[in-house]
Amino acid sequence: MISPPRIIRLADVTAAEVHEALDEVAPVEGSVDLRPRGYLLDLSIRAPDETLGRIVRQVRRRFGERVYEIGPRSLAAVVVGLLRERGDTVSTAESCTGGWVATALTSVPGASDVFWGGIVAYDDAAKIAELEVQTNTLERCGAVSEEVALEMARGILHRSGTTLSVAVTGIAGPSGGTAEKPVGTVWIASAGGQERGRAFRFPGDRREVRLRSVRAALDMIRLAGMAERARPS
Repeated sequence: MISPPRIIRLADVTAAEVHEALDEVAPVEGSVDLRPRGYLLDLSIRAPDETLGRIVRQVRRRFGERVYEIGPRSLAAVVVGLLRERGDTVSTAESCTGGWVATALTSVPGASDVFWGGIVAYDDAAKIAELEVQTNTLERCGAVSEEVALEMARGILHRSGTTLSVAVTGIAGPSGGTAEKPVGTVWIASAGGQERGRAFRFPGDRREVRLRSVRAALDMIRLAGMAERARPS
């Protein structure tokens, strides 16, 4: 019997990687549909129950924590649910995304349980005044750097008192890029729980770079919350 479609939602996975994983369990009947969505990917499966189970197990085994949902929830809804389950709270510090991460979080009903708020610090002076970014860090590393992203994340964490924070700084374009830091270069950092910074080179126009940055920032919150949950008490 072929079940209704099952959606597996993944983050930071390419279609080629999913195709490779599915080659080992290709369904005899039914269908598999891949829908890349800029940093995210939806895998929709219609197959007999037994085959469907094998595919779900294979995808989980291959991609682990990059599977963020088996079902219809958005990444933002998954993040809010995880934070609520853990008793965590989050704050955001945004530059190139201009508040879109906060918008994504507050689009989820009940986000007020876990989301303190955010600061959009677009100008360097705002990063210094509102997020405790050091002037010498900006001069030495530039606004789009791991060092500044981490200081932004630490600054909003200190200001808000939340358990987790995320910060985004980048070059969304169409201008402002350099040979070293072309348009699409984005640094995202988290603080509290798992502190980390990661560089991305996102393709697309200004809107697409910003959308991908939002999704990657939400995913970093999710992973930071998972790491916090995994820590021994």
